[in-house]
Amino acid sequence: MVVGENFVWVHFPKCGGHTVESALRRAMRGSRDVAFDKRWPFHPGWHDTPADRSRRDQGFDPHGKIVISGIRRLPSWLLSRIHYEASRPPYHCATREMFSRGRFFEQNGSVGWADEHVERFVASGVQRWIRLEHLAEDFARHFSDLLGRRTEAAAGKLRRVLNPTEIQYLKRLDFYFTPREIDALYAANPAWAAVERQVYGDTLRL
Repeated sequence: MVVGENFVWVHFPKCGGHTVESALRRAMRGSRDVAFDKRWPFHPGWHDTPADRSRRDQGFDPHGKIVISGIRRLPSWLLSRIHYEASRPPYHCATREMFSRGRFFEQNGSVGWADEHVERFVASGVQRWIRLEHLAEDFARHFSDLLGRRTEAAAGKLRRVLNPTEIQYLKRLDFYFTPREIDALYAANPAWAAVERQVYGDTLRL
């Protein structure tokens, strides 16, 4: 989480959080009006929502701050999350049945669900979403009224980011999904589908 004088940036996993945080550090360099969590896995609150932080810290008050988070298309997010969990100990790899429904293994072996993840952030009052596919454009649009002249330098850093993940895997959606399977994935994750329609104007079609 990054807490500024007039905003809260919350890190939705696998949606460019490290990259946006780096841009905010550049924009807010020398400012005392912002607090940065240490990066995951060193800080237990890296993926906090405002509701999580309020329970963790009674002195935290998000009232009057704009809450901003990242988002990406559901099929791409799911691929990233599954490959991420498979790349780190204990190397859990979701089954095809889990994958087709938006399910995946968490590091502790429990089964996560994409819809539960997005609902947690929606319920915590995210007001602006930065699309991973349009990092620089959305950063400039959503932070310009909050950071002022500092915004452009930070957005310029994002324009140089070609691939915000270091995990190497085949990213072609048509290798993993048929058009019918994409539709079924959204049907199994209605909350995520609703966020995509709000932010992108539609859900993804192959």
